[in-house]
Amino acid sequence: MIILTILWLVLSVVFVLWGVYSLTITLDIPTWFNELPEPFRLQYTKILRPIIHFGYLISTVVWLVFSAVFVYFAHGTFKKDHKSWTAGLIVSTIFLAIFGLMLASFMINLLMFKDLFSISGTCTTIIAFLIDLGIIFFLTRPITKLYFELE
Repeated sequence: MIILTILWLVLSVVFVLWGVYSLTITLDIPTWFNELPEPFRLQYTKILRPIIHFGYLISTVVWLVFSAVFVYFAHGTFKKDHKSWTAGLIVSTIFLAIFGLMLASFMINLLMFKDLFSISGTCTTIIAFLIDLGIIFFLTRPITKLYFELE
Protein backbone atom coordinates (compact mmCIF):
# COMPACT_ATOMS: atom_id res chain seq x y z
CA MET A 1 0.00 0.00 0.00
CA ILE A 2 2.99 2.25 0.44
CA ILE A 3 3.73 1.93 -3.28
CA LEU A 4 0.15 2.86 -4.14
CA THR A 5 0.27 5.87 -1.83
CA ILE A 6 3.57 6.98 -3.37
CA LEU A 7 2.14 6.61 -6.90
CA TRP A 8 -0.82 8.83 -5.96
CA LEU A 9 1.57 11.44 -4.55
CA VAL A 10 3.87 11.34 -7.58
CA LEU A 11 0.88 11.81 -9.89
CA SER A 12 -0.16 14.73 -7.71
CA VAL A 13 3.29 16.30 -8.14
CA VAL A 14 3.03 15.90 -11.93
CA PHE A 15 -0.30 17.71 -11.85
CA VAL A 16 1.13 20.50 -9.68
CA LEU A 17 3.96 20.93 -12.20
CA TRP A 18 1.43 21.13 -15.05
CA GLY A 19 -0.59 23.66 -13.04
CA VAL A 20 2.45 25.84 -12.37
CA TYR A 21 3.44 25.64 -16.04
CA SER A 22 -0.08 26.64 -17.08
CA LEU A 23 0.06 29.56 -14.65
CA THR A 24 3.35 30.77 -16.11
CA ILE A 25 1.83 30.62 -19.59
CA THR A 26 -1.15 32.63 -18.31
CA LEU A 27 1.19 35.33 -17.05
CA ASP A 28 3.12 35.34 -20.35
CA ILE A 29 0.07 35.72 -22.65
CA PRO A 30 0.26 39.55 -22.97
CA THR A 31 3.67 39.27 -24.66
CA TRP A 32 2.23 36.98 -27.37
CA PHE A 33 0.36 39.82 -29.02
CA ASN A 34 3.33 42.19 -29.15
CA GLU A 35 4.75 40.27 -32.11
CA LEU A 36 1.69 40.85 -34.31
CA PRO A 37 1.66 43.63 -36.90
CA GLU A 38 0.01 46.83 -35.67
CA PRO A 39 -3.37 46.60 -37.47
CA PHE A 40 -3.96 43.08 -36.14
CA ARG A 41 -2.58 43.60 -32.64
CA LEU A 42 -5.46 45.68 -31.31
CA GLN A 43 -8.13 43.55 -32.99
CA TYR A 44 -6.76 40.19 -31.82
CA THR A 45 -5.89 41.50 -28.38
CA LYS A 46 -9.48 42.56 -27.73
CA ILE A 47 -10.96 39.30 -28.99
CA LEU A 48 -8.47 36.57 -28.12
CA ARG A 49 -6.69 37.69 -24.96
CA PRO A 50 -9.67 37.22 -22.61
CA ILE A 51 -10.47 33.82 -24.15
CA ILE A 52 -6.90 32.58 -23.90
CA HIS A 53 -6.52 33.94 -20.36
CA PHE A 54 -9.73 32.22 -19.29
CA GLY A 55 -8.68 28.93 -20.88
CA TYR A 56 -5.25 28.85 -19.25
CA LEU A 57 -6.63 30.03 -15.91
CA ILE A 58 -9.22 27.25 -15.92
CA SER A 59 -6.49 24.81 -16.93
CA THR A 60 -4.39 25.91 -13.97
CA VAL A 61 -7.30 25.49 -11.57
CA VAL A 62 -8.17 22.03 -12.97
CA TRP A 63 -4.58 20.76 -12.67
CA LEU A 64 -4.29 22.00 -9.09
CA VAL A 65 -7.71 20.68 -8.05
CA PHE A 66 -6.95 17.21 -9.40
CA SER A 67 -3.59 17.34 -7.66
CA ALA A 68 -5.46 17.87 -4.39
CA VAL A 69 -7.82 15.01 -5.28
CA PHE A 70 -4.84 12.69 -5.76
CA VAL A 71 -3.47 13.72 -2.36
CA TYR A 72 -6.90 12.82 -0.94
CA PHE A 73 -6.68 9.40 -2.63
CA ALA A 74 -3.19 8.89 -1.17
CA HIS A 75 -4.51 9.78 2.29
CA GLY A 76 -7.55 7.52 1.79
CA THR A 77 -5.30 4.66 0.73
CA PHE A 78 -3.19 5.12 3.82
CA LYS A 79 -6.33 5.19 6.03
CA LYS A 80 -8.08 2.23 4.27
CA ASP A 81 -11.00 4.37 3.09
CA HIS A 82 -13.41 2.34 0.91
CA LYS A 83 -14.59 5.43 -0.94
CA SER A 84 -11.09 6.38 -1.99
CA TRP A 85 -10.56 2.92 -3.50
CA THR A 86 -13.76 3.11 -5.56
CA ALA A 87 -13.35 6.74 -6.59
CA GLY A 88 -9.65 6.21 -7.25
CA LEU A 89 -10.33 3.32 -9.60
CA ILE A 90 -12.98 5.30 -11.48
CA VAL A 91 -10.86 8.48 -11.73
CA SER A 92 -7.74 6.53 -12.72
CA THR A 93 -9.60 4.73 -15.48
CA ILE A 94 -10.97 8.02 -16.82
CA PHE A 95 -7.52 9.61 -16.64
CA LEU A 96 -6.01 6.65 -18.45
CA ALA A 97 -8.18 7.56 -21.45
CA ILE A 98 -7.37 11.27 -21.04
CA PHE A 99 -3.64 10.58 -20.85
CA GLY A 100 -3.92 8.41 -23.96
CA LEU A 101 -5.51 11.29 -25.87
CA MET A 102 -2.95 13.75 -24.49
CA LEU A 103 -0.14 11.42 -25.50
CA ALA A 104 -1.50 11.11 -29.03
CA SER A 105 -1.83 14.88 -29.42
CA PHE A 106 1.64 15.56 -27.99
CA MET A 107 3.18 12.95 -30.28
CA ILE A 108 1.55 14.56 -33.31
CA ASN A 109 2.78 17.94 -32.06
CA LEU A 110 6.25 16.48 -31.61
CA LEU A 111 6.34 15.10 -35.15
CA MET A 112 5.16 18.40 -36.60
CA PHE A 113 7.08 20.98 -34.57
CA LYS A 114 9.92 19.21 -32.72
CA ASP A 115 9.96 21.94 -30.08
CA LEU A 116 10.71 21.87 -26.35
CA PHE A 117 7.00 22.13 -25.41
CA SER A 118 6.17 19.00 -27.43
CA ILE A 119 9.12 17.06 -26.03
CA SER A 120 8.42 17.95 -22.40
CA GLY A 121 4.68 17.39 -22.86
CA THR A 122 5.25 13.97 -24.40
CA CYS A 123 7.69 12.94 -21.65
CA THR A 124 5.51 14.07 -18.75
CA THR A 125 2.40 12.54 -20.32
CA ILE A 126 4.20 9.21 -20.74
CA ILE A 127 5.27 9.39 -17.08
CA ALA A 128 1.70 10.22 -15.95
CA PHE A 129 0.30 7.44 -18.16
CA LEU A 130 2.68 4.86 -16.69
CA ILE A 131 2.00 6.04 -13.13
CA ASP A 132 -1.73 5.77 -13.76
CA LEU A 133 -1.29 2.26 -15.18
CA GLY A 134 0.61 1.37 -12.00
CA ILE A 135 -2.17 2.79 -9.85
CA ILE A 136 -4.82 0.77 -11.68
CA PHE A 137 -2.62 -2.32 -11.48
CA PHE A 138 -2.19 -2.00 -7.72
CA LEU A 139 -5.83 -1.07 -7.09
CA THR A 140 -7.04 -4.24 -8.83
CA ARG A 141 -4.73 -6.66 -6.99
CA PRO A 142 -6.40 -9.08 -4.54
CA ILE A 143 -4.11 -7.99 -1.71
CA THR A 144 -5.31 -4.39 -2.17
CA LYS A 145 -8.93 -5.51 -1.98
CA LEU A 146 -8.13 -7.36 1.24
CA TYR A 147 -6.37 -4.26 2.59
CA PHE A 148 -9.44 -2.14 1.90
CA GLU A 149 -11.63 -4.97 3.27
CA LEU A 150 -13.65 -5.18 0.05
CA GLU A 151 -13.87 -8.97 -0.06
